[in-house]
Amino acid sequence: MKTKFLKSIATVFFLLCSSTVAICLEKESITEEQIWISNMDNKALHIKVTDIAVNNASIELDEVYNASAIITMNVKNKGLNDIELANLDVYPYQGTLATKYFVSTYKDEINGFIGNLKSGESKTLKMGVTLHNTKDPITLEFSDIEDIGNNAIVKTINIK
Repeated sequence: MKTKFLKSIATVFFLLCSSTVAICLEKESITEEQIWISNMDNKALHIKVTDIAVNNASIELDEVYNASAIITMNVKNKGLNDIELANLDVYPYQGTLATKYFVSTYKDEINGFIGNLKSGESKTLKMGVTLHNTKDPITLEFSDIEDIGNNAIVKTINIK
């Protein structure tokens, strides 16, 4: 019984490690970078980073961070099915340190991944990310909670 349990855990761990996709972007230009996330059909969601606005003022979300960035993205559903954007999990990192993803609907309309995209529809979204510093690149890990394969797409974006 114990052996089967350990083999099952090892198999699940191996599958998770082998299904993670990591891509690092070049430093030249963030305006042409593309992120593809699959849901039911291949490459259904296309995310293109169009702008990064860095705010050098410190920000406090559970802990104090030295800066923050507002990432503007164009998101397009190229799949056949509607996509609920709230089903996308975004985990930001800076180096090996986790940072926070935040939204603000008060004044800036930094809505993040909220809403539904019909097939062929596109939307411009903004999301906030806290930063430990303004020198190291931001790493964003995207995962779709509806994805049967539990794939994660990892993108590294240079701030400057």
